[in-house]
Amino acid sequence: MIGKSTLFLYPLLFCAAYCFYLHPVKAEELSRPQSTVGTTNISIALPDLIILHYYSGLTLDFEEFSSAEDKGAAEFDVQWDGQAESSSELSEENTALDLPDRVSLQLPNVWAIRGLSPSGNAKVSISLNNNVLISGPSRIIIEEGEGNIQIEDNEGHSGTSINTSLKGIAASEATIGNVRITLNFSETTRAGFHTGGQYKITAETI
Repeated sequence: MIGKSTLFLYPLLFCAAYCFYLHPVKAEELSRPQSTVGTTNISIALPDLIILHYYSGLTLDFEEFSSAEDKGAAEFDVQWDGQAESSSELSEENTALDLPDRVSLQLPNVWAIRGLSPSGNAKVSISLNNNVLISGPSRIIIEEGEGNIQIEDNEGHSGTSINTSLKGIAASEATIGNVRITLNFSETTRAGFHTGGQYKITAETI
């Protein structure tokens, strides 16, 4: 015979077994990892950007020069009243200058640009604000016009206005260039500093 105590034990065992199996299953279900994914597209709108490097002052130190030219021997016919004549007299024709009165020179690496533009290029131009350098009555003229005053970019572009490449904003990628000027010394009568000349460089994104 099964006693009353035994009959009471069966439900308890059943409840214990149910709880034993139920709780681990729930714990396992609650610890299962969950995930979801979202993606974001990024767009950046950059403005035109340009940086111009230049010198606000340039001093051109010409080399010293002196020369003594032997013109050989000359024979003079002298009269008793003191007049002397010779076919070998020095004249404008036989004292031609060893130095030119016009000098075209390139000033290397005197400007640089870097930046950003829609085309990847920039327009760089040069103009004269003042083409006369003076020292008292002595004058040095910077000649105007194509070929006399121009910008050069070391990539084969030259002129009073050129289109050249922009390679970004890094200093190592700057486009570096030169200026060419022609100086006229035909009205120059003094040594020393001549001042007043001024050119302007303009850089624009395109």
